[in-house]
Amino acid sequence: MEKAKINASQLFIIMVLFQLSNSLLIPLAMGAEQDSWLVILLAMIISIFLFFVYHSLYHYYPHLLLTDYIEKVIGKIFGRILAFLYILFFLFSAARVLRESGEMLLSFAFPETPLIVSSTLLILVVVYAVYKSIEVITRTGELLFVIMCLLALSLFLLIAISGLIHLSNLKPILESPSKVIKTVFTETLYVPFGEIVIFTMVFPYLNQAKK
Repeated sequence: MEKAKINASQLFIIMVLFQLSNSLLIPLAMGAEQDSWLVILLAMIISIFLFFVYHSLYHYYPHLLLTDYIEKVIGKIFGRILAFLYILFFLFSAARVLRESGEMLLSFAFPETPLIVSSTLLILVVVYAVYKSIEVITRTGELLFVIMCLLALSLFLLIAISGLIHLSNLKPILESPSKVIKTVFTETLYVPFGEIVIFTMVFPYLNQAKK
């Protein structure tokens, strides 16, 4: 593990950016129709409990990565199997986000550019960022967070004054409770909220564990 360290505010910022990046690229809870907002809210609440599980494990093993301390929790053999599955999950998530980001760039900015070109450029950016360490990634995140907040505020104000918001579109609320529950536990709980497990590999870089 590298010697780089980050502070609590930087961790918070990259977690927010991570959640937003996933949420903006994919349609969330569309299966629940007008109750999609409720599905997202429920999934978020459940994911908070999952976060406290990761938080507790981190405080038991503050200097170890998940792939290290999982062997101490469930044993060497099963721990290595689970660590391997975690790495596969990490690779799958990275590949999915790479494809979605590449498709997004092609759809609105570079329609004539081959997907392999945009994906390669994104990979090179990621490789360079990882090479420069987690500290550089989080400092870049601080800058992007300010830009993201300004864009989000501007977008919200524009939508609010445009008259496009009609609360009647939320009705009927809970028309199909079974559909809401199904969508929570088969889709939204895992993407984007469940993917926060990735940050168990970032927690040990905190310079103040209590925060």
